[in-house]
Amino acid sequence: MDTNQKLICQCGCCQVIPPKKSHNRYTPKFIKGHSNRTRKIKPFDVEKAFWNRVYKRIENECWGWEGYLMPNGYGQLKVKERNVYAHRFSFKLHFGFLPDHLLVCHKCDNRNCVNPNHLFLGTHKENTRDMDLKGRRVTKPGKQKINETDAKQIRALSKDGIHVNMIAEKYKLKPCTIRNIIAGRIWKNIG
Repeated sequence: MDTNQKLICQCGCCQVIPPKKSHNRYTPKFIKGHSNRTRKIKPFDVEKAFWNRVYKRIENECWGWEGYLMPNGYGQLKVKERNVYAHRFSFKLHFGFLPDHLLVCHKCDNRNCVNPNHLFLGTHKENTRDMDLKGRRVTKPGKQKINETDAKQIRALSKDGIHVNMIAEKYKLKPCTIRNIIAGRIWKNIG
């Protein structure tokens, strides 16, 4: 490289690149830090990212979410640095609105489905009723692991000083469940 030759930064700033010894080995194109100026930063297209992760079938079949799945089975994507459920994003994308106080429920009971024809708005109560009608509730009323008498005994054992882990072993429950019974967060209706 000719030492008298002036190198101009190619980012468009028209500044002269200051000479360095390393320039004998290679010819620089940019002043340090200026190369990023030439890249055009494309805005992130959330809608395109959404469709890239959807396995779309015919209209009345489930459209599977092929992106990240939460441990609870619902799809998730990032929108403006926030994690959003994929089925909620799908509803808003197709219908244009999504009230904060309402849930987006599935007619198909497939948690990773994002087909707008399978989604509907409902309150928490309506979603629970729908879940009960379809038999999806994990513990239906009357099918719990313990009954009212057991809950009273658990509270009595705790008052007698029996450790939570011992009570949990006896009733084959998790210690956190026992703590919730003792604290009155669950089985509230008993004295």
